[in-house]
Amino acid sequence: MGRALSVLIALLVGVGVVPVAHAQDPVRAVGDWSMAPQSRDTDGDGFVDGDGGVPRARPLGSEPARRFVGAGNRIAQPSERLINGNQSWYLNPRGFTVRLDACDSRGSEYQWRIYRGDKQIDRTRWRALKPKVCTRTVRLPEGDYRFKLEVRRGVDTEFRWIDARVKDYLFVVMGDSYASGEGNPRNVQAWINDPDRPFAPYYDDTSCNRSVRSGPAQAALALERSSDKSSVTVIDVSCSGATVNAGILGPQRSAGQATSQIQQLRQVIGDRAVDIVVFSIGGNDIGFTSILSTCALSLDCPLARATTPPLNRFDNVQQGVQTLTSRLPDSYARIAGCLGGPTCVLSDGAAIAPVRLAEGARVLPLTYPDITRSAVGQPCTYFTLSRSSFSWARDTILVPQAANPYRFTTLGGSTRDLSTGAGTLNGQILATAALGWNPVAGIWGASGDSDTGHGVCAGSNAWVFGITTLTGPFSSGSFHPNPAGQEMAARQIARKLGVD
Repeated sequence: MGRALSVLIALLVGVGVVPVAHAQDPVRAVGDWSMAPQSRDTDGDGFVDGDGGVPRARPLGSEPARRFVGAGNRIAQPSERLINGNQSWYLNPRGFTVRLDACDSRGSEYQWRIYRGDKQIDRTRWRALKPKVCTRTVRLPEGDYRFKLEVRRGVDTEFRWIDARVKDYLFVVMGDSYASGEGNPRNVQAWINDPDRPFAPYYDDTSCNRSVRSGPAQAALALERSSDKSSVTVIDVSCSGATVNAGILGPQRSAGQATSQIQQLRQVIGDRAVDIVVFSIGGNDIGFTSILSTCALSLDCPLARATTPPLNRFDNVQQGVQTLTSRLPDSYARIAGCLGGPTCVLSDGAAIAPVRLAEGARVLPLTYPDITRSAVGQPCTYFTLSRSSFSWARDTILVPQAANPYRFTTLGGSTRDLSTGAGTLNGQILATAALGWNPVAGIWGASGDSDTGHGVCAGSNAWVFGITTLTGPFSSGSFHPNPAGQEMAARQIARKLGVD
């Protein structure tokens, strides 16, 4: 019986029915590494999810639940607001989570050794090399490392060296409503779908109308996604309504802010160096809201006396805008002193330590978009805002270079030459290149230099809201970039950072 079975097996092997045992694959060490994201998009909707709590029900509906859940549990939930309303993820003094991957290796066991220079600073224990346990995580500060992967089976061992630079980009957002995402709460699509329903905007920070749907926050997520060998931590201290003195360099008490944005930033990051600063400032300094309210009541807007601060201190709107525009260079220079400069002087005269900038840091002031033109590129008319008012605003405030003088035609048909010797808002922003900054000119260029207009009257081509509501918590979204406008701004910022 046994002899017959042996003969049968031999015959089956000969015809290939029973496989012949082969030698095991040689030991092979194949490793890779990556960083855990600090800006997390858990549901893939294109917006950062934090750990600051999420409405218990209907977070993206017209009226989200008022009760928030999940804050501080170290789990980023879909549509969860920023930590403390300003931070994408936690800054750990021990460093950042690095994932070590040995899954393509061949062997029985593996371990990792971590070197900084010639010194071994850490190692993982030997572990069975199996698909479910072929990765390890370690926490490392920023810097250059060498990772040594060792794989063995019995007495056979192979190792592989991997050079790595652990880098977290500290991405700071500051400034006014055009940086904060005003008009774009997380649930804005519910309002767009049905603007007649009751609507309660869900912002990441309600006092400042701060949202991760802003152009800067979307650009930060694009940078995060561009490489798994780095991470991006967002610190957003921008606030709707901010000016240089009541916002960036001083407390914005109208929004409940007891300290300046510079001080708020320092409180979060301590002495850590910043890699990227994106901010929008200047629009409120020259009277954005004052211009709108006056132009809504006067067909000869630049010649009218403003009805609200800060322009009501001047004889007419044009004089006020030009006077305040002339002060912007000094204001921007004061901000520069607080961003890596030698001294930082706040609006109350107090001197504090400047925010440190990392080597190669980028400071990106945003130009303001063109909100004045129709889809065919002609000046808008919008409710009581006249074509001449929109033309004047575009040609003396928004274009980088204004004609001087600017010839304004009144409702009665007469002409007045208006001085633009102080330059324009966007012109002064672009001039900050002299401070070593990198102005994002593309926001103006994409909206203002194109044949197609994207202003408040441009219909489906609009990149800005008109009047959202006359009263209530969403009325402040009026005349601010809509979701398409925020996406455009995000693309322009990302391009400045080398991300397409």
